[in-house]
Amino acid sequence: MFGQGDLRNKLVNYGRKLFLQGHDVGERGNLSAQMEDGTVVITTKGLRMGKLGREHFSVVSLKGDLISGDLPEWEFQHHLDIYNANPKHKAIFTITPKHISKLISEENLNNENVLPALSPIVAMRTTTLPKIPLFRSSGSRFLAEKAKSHHAVLIDNIGLVVMGEDLEDALCNVEELEETAALRMQAANDNFRYLSNEEIAEINAVFAH
Repeated sequence: MFGQGDLRNKLVNYGRKLFLQGHDVGERGNLSAQMEDGTVVITTKGLRMGKLGREHFSVVSLKGDLISGDLPEWEFQHHLDIYNANPKHKAIFTITPKHISKLISEENLNNENVLPALSPIVAMRTTTLPKIPLFRSSGSRFLAEKAKSHHAVLIDNIGLVVMGEDLEDALCNVEELEETAALRMQAANDNFRYLSNEEIAEINAVFAH
């Protein structure tokens, strides 16, 4: 778990990493991480991830009380819902993903798993990615319930919410999901058979993440 120390610097650096990977579209997205006392350091509103500085963060309690800084974007409640639901998650990114965003408009998406795996090795590395509508995210327990068994959730009109045990773990989860999305896009016109939800569940049960 993170201490107060250089947490803001870490968040600035990870924001730049995400920006360089192409996940920054306009003034959208939020980054956060928990400190040792359980309070959360999170980006304020209307900021591009590639231009973050130490001063661009607020501190809030898990109950949503503002401790210091400006009032964050309303989406910060998503982060608090997740932290309260799953104590394993210590860092969260809300981003507009480079590849996954291109798949959102596809018809016949399986909302329980937007990125079906092409092979067992992909299923072992990347968990299922559920998609939920915006009205079922903030202010309800639906997102929190998804966070108990997933490390990423796609929210319509918001973006990809990715969790991790720390900032590096969250970034790795972003990279794995994006690689899977890129493979799916490359295979769109090929005769591939995706693994079924049952097959993926069986693989996950044997090779737990």
